[in-house]
Amino acid sequence: MAETDPSVKVWETEFTALDLETTGLDPLADRVVEVGAVVFKGDAIIDTFETLVDPGVRISRALTAIHGIDNRMVRGAPSPPEAVARLMVFMGARPLVIHNAPFDMGFIETVLRERFLEAPLNDLFDTCRIAPVVFPGLASYRLGELSRSLGVEQGRGHRALDDSLAAMGVFLSCLREIDPAREMEYGPFERSYSLRSLAALEGSAVPLRWPPGFDAIREACENSGSVFITYQSGSGEVTQRLIKPTGLVRVSGRTMLEAWCTLRGESRTFRFDRIIDVKRLPASPTRPPHAAPVATP
Repeated sequence: MAETDPSVKVWETEFTALDLETTGLDPLADRVVEVGAVVFKGDAIIDTFETLVDPGVRISRALTAIHGIDNRMVRGAPSPPEAVARLMVFMGARPLVIHNAPFDMGFIETVLRERFLEAPLNDLFDTCRIAPVVFPGLASYRLGELSRSLGVEQGRGHRALDDSLAAMGVFLSCLREIDPAREMEYGPFERSYSLRSLAALEGSAVPLRWPPGFDAIREACENSGSVFITYQSGSGEVTQRLIKPTGLVRVSGRTMLEAWCTLRGESRTFRFDRIIDVKRLPASPTRPPHAAPVATP
């Protein structure tokens, strides 16, 4: 896959913003019901892509109330593997812009893994992570509230193409603050604001280092993978969780793991000294044996 030229200005680089709508939060148990994406360069939209997806399971009324997609609408639509395959062709090698990227990429990678295909290696920019750096102190960084705060036009909430356009708008709002002269090259921008690099901006300038004994988590982070962990909270509650590591952060002087947590349905930070056990994700994804909280022994 061709890499983005690091010497090209960011405003002259093509990006793909994408979004998925799903039947739930767990990529191992739930299914995609809609895919949307937009290719853009600077303020110009180059192309769009959207398709409903037949998840192969019934869509509950509660979910329909959120995104407006019902069983009748998806009848005859492409299957998740077909839709993701079309999305992969559409997005190509361009850098990706996603709001809450670990969520969407978790579903994409699960579909690909089920077909024994590799996860995409595109550079990844998560507006949920960039916005707090560029616009600190906002009331909320959820896509809807964030879009309203930044004056980004919103379409139908929780529809894939509209949320892709909203993520694009948030990304461009951040970019205008970061590079108002429109002179920044892609290379320095990627090293500072990509999902993989952004953790280095948080905390002090002292390099963040992986503690020993956590090679499985480090490898998952470097390869956009997932792992199962057994974790003990500060209250003593022990849970088993599927997480997608996104990097290291420094919180109150302590190096911590940041990851998308399937159990909680959001990005969380984890203390390494409270991670009791780590298991690599099997080649054929299955649910963790205990996905819900269990009592402390």
